[in-house]
Amino acid sequence: MPGAPSSALSGATIRTDSDQRFAALLDGATDNTVITNYTTDRPSTWGHNFTRRLDFTGVAWDDTRTATAVSPLHVVMAAHYQRPVGSTIVFNDRSGQPHRRTLVAVESLSEIADVAVGKLDSPLPSGVKPYRLLPPSTGYESLAGCLAFVTDQQRRAFVHEIAGVQGNGLSFRHGSRVSSLFRKNLVAGDSGHPSFLLVGGEMVLISTHTTGGPGSGSFYSCPQVFSAVDAAMTKLGGGYHLSVVPLASR
Repeated sequence: MPGAPSSALSGATIRTDSDQRFAALLDGATDNTVITNYTTDRPSTWGHNFTRRLDFTGVAWDDTRTATAVSPLHVVMAAHYQRPVGSTIVFNDRSGQPHRRTLVAVESLSEIADVAVGKLDSPLPSGVKPYRLLPPSTGYESLAGCLAFVTDQQRRAFVHEIAGVQGNGLSFRHGSRVSSLFRKNLVAGDSGHPSFLLVGGEMVLISTHTTGGPGSGSFYSCPQVFSAVDAAMTKLGGGYHLSVVPLASR
């Protein structure tokens, strides 16, 4: 995969950079399993394929009601498919070692978006990645056509095209640029699993699934959604806020 860009990308140049990175990652790829030999009481094994070059440690794969880290102490889930307070959430670091945390509080944003924000009982270790977001903006029309990673309950990473950003939502489509091996129609149980854009090679959280087919869900960098998630993190406590990737002026 190409190295990090020498300067911040703009919203309009993300696609060019991203296309090159996806082409390098998927060249010759025949498998998309992110984590194998999965278990919560001993180390699991990260997939021996292109996904190993990416950092999925911030995704908790131990339950179909997945949770995705946005700070060392906070996770996001689908509001309609969230884990209850008191649940155990298990993340795996790059060595496959499991890290168990308890969900101690949840704020649902269902009136704004299909998102629930949860707080963990203690911060995650440095080996588990909290994901950054795009800066909040209403000007992401240029993301249409970009490739993105779409994950599912079977711990796999698919590659779909962004169909468009509409208000506080983002939708995907199946594109012909990617092998059918890496396309899926999402089903019940995939809700809440995250989708990521590649920005300068970094996995950036853009959405969590709400509907089936190629997929659609809340767009986390819609200003209203971004502000609501950040406010929920503040209310839950812990001193963390959402982090963003720097973008050049459009």
